[in-house]
Amino acid sequence: MNSNIRNLQLVELEILKEIVAICDANSVKYYMIGGTFLGAIRHKGFIPWDDDIDIAMPRDDYEKFLNIANSKLPEHIKVENFITNPKYQYYITRVQNINTKVIEKRIGNAQKWTHASVDIFPIDGTPNNKCLRKWHYFKVLTHRMLMSLCYKDSIDRERKRSLKERLLLKIMESLPIGKIFDANKEKHKIDKLLKKQKIENSNFIGTIMGAYRTREIVPRNYFGDGAFYEFEELKFRGPSMYNDYLNHMYGDYMKIPPIEAQKNHYEIVELNGENV
Repeated sequence: MNSNIRNLQLVELEILKEIVAICDANSVKYYMIGGTFLGAIRHKGFIPWDDDIDIAMPRDDYEKFLNIANSKLPEHIKVENFITNPKYQYYITRVQNINTKVIEKRIGNAQKWTHASVDIFPIDGTPNNKCLRKWHYFKVLTHRMLMSLCYKDSIDRERKRSLKERLLLKIMESLPIGKIFDANKEKHKIDKLLKKQKIENSNFIGTIMGAYRTREIVPRNYFGDGAFYEFEELKFRGPSMYNDYLNHMYGDYMKIPPIEAQKNHYEIVELNGENV
């Protein structure tokens, strides 16, 4: 395993342990999701080439965590999102180790470093009516697209997209979106839309602001109350119906992808305050 990847994984694991300690002490529910959960099931820890951690919290738990976290975390670990920092680029929250700096490879700009972090996504509900659910998706994803186009240099160029999506992206990129729309206002609009959909009233819930967008919306019982799974010789909560969740997300999830698909996201430039 690449030593830089492993070093970053260990920094992120320490952040996760701090987050979970707060959750456990304050009755905040969380779940491993996405590649992190896949790693727990398939590898009993990180996917070897992966270098990020994703967790999710039901909306009420998410808001509770945000209200208490910064006062309980160590000084070198900070919560950042579009509320705490209007210039912050994403909708989701990141809990960052400010002593470790990384560059996001999709940006590839040494002047735009960020910190090693754990990403936290809110889990929200969706309308039970199929047509209303699709309309909800359309509104959220439209604001998400406008938000993303305000940061053109950060758009993931390697993601597989449909022809329709590629053409729309090309057209939208030719427009001065950043001068017409305010990225932070788009995040607030997304936030308002997502908060309207209560989990307890919804048959389908999930993390639509994740990388897989609407694919991350699943039947509510997939998450359930959660169960504990081994991850790096520790135990963390994940969705109750792990097989259904991972099949939905990845298909044959136990199959190792080809080497060309084994990609990581970050390059470390400073580890625990020292240049790498």
